[in-house]
Amino acid sequence: MVNLRYYCQGGGNREILRLLQGIKEKHRITYEISDLRGQEKEREVYERDFKPRAKILKKRTGKPITKLRGAGGERHYYVSIPGTIAIVRNAQVEWWTYTIGEIKEFLDEVLVQDQAFLEKLCT
Repeated sequence: MVNLRYYCQGGGNREILRLLQGIKEKHRITYEISDLRGQEKEREVYERDFKPRAKILKKRTGKPITKLRGAGGERHYYVSIPGTIAIVRNAQVEWWTYTIGEIKEFLDEVLVQDQAFLEKLCT
């Protein structure tokens, strides 16, 4: 069984929270809110939840969890975690997306479909 995790700062986006509640009521898919205030907390979550799963997440979503920055001496920087939603199974992030538009589109699709849609994204 999978659930959803919304990483945000403060209260998060009201529309996203409304969609999450609708999904819970309609499909009984649970969600949790992870409030990330401060850079240390954000980095800790990145290191714990995303970095160990980097290869599988890129394979499933097509998105790297890092950004390249700098000309010549390229360096990797982690993607900002607040404003991200993830599918979580057994305490591990299985899939993710991070722009408000993509999150709303994803949650709208979950509302139309059900748990099977989330399971499919995790394979």
